[in-house]
Amino acid sequence: MNSVVNKEKSKIFETILTSPGMTEKCKVVLQLSRQNVLLLTRLIEVGLLTKDSPIQDGIILAFPKEATEEFKVIHEEILRKAELTEFYERFRAL
Repeated sequence: MNSVVNKEKSKIFETILTSPGMTEKCKVVLQLSRQNVLLLTRLIEVGLLTKDSPIQDGIILAFPKEATEEFKVIHEEILRKAELTEFYERFRAL
């Protein structure tokens, strides 16, 4: 029964993600403290970019593989714009 519910949810998520306009680019402007930049980049890394922990979230699993690649670029860009790239690498190494 749980498998049937998960398949139905997956179909709904896929339908929403492929609806018109969902692939259009939009501009998002954020002003974050450097602390929150570090937190956001870590959340992206752990939640999407780490291959060690398999994602069990149905919504995330419904996204195409390209979305993960785009978040890798976003992850790097956020760190670069906050001038934290080198700091973050050292911070992670602790």
